[in-house]
Order: sequence, then structure tokens, then C-alpha cells
Amino acid sequence: MLSKSVDSILNHALLGYDLSPADGVILLKQSDPQAIAAIRTTADHMRHSQAGDTVTYVINRNINFTNICEQHCSFCAFRRDDGDAGAYWLDWSQILEKSTDAVHRGATEICMQGGLNPQAQINGKSLYYYLKLVETIKGGFPQIHLHAFSPQEVQFIARVDGIEYADVIAALRDAGVDSMPGTAAEVLDDQVRRILCPEKINTETWLKIVSTAHQLGLPTTSTILSGHIETPEQIIGHLEKLRSLQKTAINQEYPGSITEFIILPFVGKEAPKSLRRRVGRDQPVLHDALLLTAVARIYLGNWIPNHQPSWVKVGLNGATQALTWGCNDIGGTLMEEHITTMAGAVGGTCMEVETLQSAIASIGRPYQQRDTLYHRVIGYQSL
Repeated sequence: MLSKSVDSILNHALLGYDLSPADGVILLKQSDPQAIAAIRTTADHMRHSQAGDTVTYVINRNINFTNICEQHCSFCAFRRDDGDAGAYWLDWSQILEKSTDAVHRGATEICMQGGLNPQAQINGKSLYYYLKLVETIKGGFPQIHLHAFSPQEVQFIARVDGIEYADVIAALRDAGVDSMPGTAAEVLDDQVRRILCPEKINTETWLKIVSTAHQLGLPTTSTILSGHIETPEQIIGHLEKLRSLQKTAINQEYPGSITEFIILPFVGKEAPKSLRRRVGRDQPVLHDALLLTAVARIYLGNWIPNHQPSWVKVGLNGATQALTWGCNDIGGTLMEEHITTMAGAVGGTCMEVETLQSAIASIGRPYQQRDTLYHRVIGYQSL
């Protein structure tokens, strides 16, 4: 029998009300199989009502243009110092080659992020380098949606060049950036961030940059890095901050807002030993990721209707299961992925369209190709 609190919380959600942070913590702390099953059923019902039954996917390419980075995040196995074995920095011809390949393979989106490389400047300006990255892609392929540069990269450019965040975002937008990845969020709790990523921007700065992007007309995604040292209270605090951010964007009628929420479970196989010892495992716990998937749908779905798993993190089987725990999108083809793969993930680096379609069809749901902003793309569609 369900506890009265869980039952009442889920009924409250099904009536269309937003959960309180205390409600969210109660759901996330559940270990009783019957309660978890009810949470899953509720999340799947809300997914149906908020996003429909069709599962979407995007054909995209990921370009991590450099892994040289001035920061030393405790979870990161991707970064290198200049001169280290495995350090790389793509030149313009390599970026153009990857972009050309993506377009030829049907991509509608290129997602581009990289390490914070202090040498990445043109004429002494960091911004000029990033604008050149944009020009290299959009000059040849103006039709491609460029989803690029995290809030951390925006702060890096602004700090190096001594300019305002809004100036950076506006310049990137005007050059051809179409939306911003909501990465570098990790967990929006400064106690966690002081351990995981002490050199990264704090919670307030992340929220300020994303809100500024919305005000300037750039849509963003949103993410959480889960399954390491964070508590249920800190997870729900993160979700509450995202929900509040989205409420502001919608209620203030900003031209940009959050398009999707993505859970990124921690992969620790190649992470620095200190964090691996503290976490105590190398790969994500799928059960925990699925419960968070369901709770996130219940908590955020009224305001952020599109939810996506990470097949790179949890594998295609895990991502397919997530479609019955509240997700309505299975992500993108990526074509290549380095950050999570170098951390030791086993999900792979590329997914064929037909493989994604087969995974969706295996649970009896229709599929549909979409673009970055969740508009239907005429092409692949199941009947």
C-alpha cells in the first residue's frame, strides 16, 4: 500500500499542480518498489499529456574543438594541458571537414563545445576566436542550427576579454549561434560545486548567463550531472532553480527559454581517483537515473515538456527504458562524442538513425525526426 504522502503528492501532480521542493525530495528518496512503480506510472502519464506519445530524435553532430583546458574539474577525464599526451586542438579545416560530413549525413544541428583554452585567441581577443568558429561553420552551411558554447564558455570569453556576458552572447548570436547548451550546470548547488568543479562558475553566474541568453533571444537546454556526491535535497534544489528560471522566461515573455531537460548520470571510470573513491563506482546506476527521470518529469513537466536521456551515459537500452519513465525524446545521433567517452562510458559515440528508430519501435511508440527546437522535420517518420 502506498504511503499517504506519496499517493497525495502524485495525485496533486496529476491534477496539474507544481510540486513543492519537499514533495520532490520525498519522491526521490523512495525505495519501496510499489511507490517507485507509482512514480513511474505518474511520470509516464504526465509525459503522455504534456508531450504526446511520439518519441522524437535529432540528427546532429557533436564537435568538441579542443580538450585543452585551464580548469581541473574533479569529474573530468576529457581535459588536458597543452603538450600532454592526448591533447588536441582542431584547426579550421578539420572543423569544416566535420561540418561538411555532418550535413552530408543529414544533420540539422551541430553541437559545439570545448575546453577553456587560453591560447584560443585572434588578435588578442578570445571572442574573435569563437566568432571564427561560428563563421567557419555557418559561412559554409547557413542552414545548419548551431547549438554552441556553454555558460562556462561565455564566462571565459567575458573574463579574458573584459566584457559583459550580454556582449558575448549578443555577438555570438549575431554571428550565427542559434541556441546555447545548458551544460556546465553539473549540480546548481555551490557546496557541491566547490568539490566537483571549484574553478567553474558558481550557481548564480550560471543562472545569470542562461537568463541573459533567454532575454537576448537564445533558447537553451538544461542538464544535471547526477549520481556522485549530491544529496536528494541538492538535486531537487537544482530542479527548483531550473523551474524558476523557466517560469521567469515564460512569464516575462523573453524571446528565449529552456527547450529540454537532460539527465547526465556520472561516469567515473576514468575520473580522478579521489572522486572515484568517494563515489565508489565507475558506471551509472540505471535504477537511480530512471527514478530521477520520473521525478524530473513530475517536477518540471508543466514548464519544460521535453525530457531526454543520455544514451552515451546509460547505453541505448537504458535510454529506451527512460522513454517509459517520463522521457519523450531519445536524443541525437551525435556522430562523435569525446567528453563522456573519455570518462569511460560504454554507450558509444555514434548512433545511426535506424538504430534509434528501432529502439523506439521496440516499446511500441511512434517516432519522428525533429530539429533542435522540437519542430517536426519532414523525412523519417513511423506510421
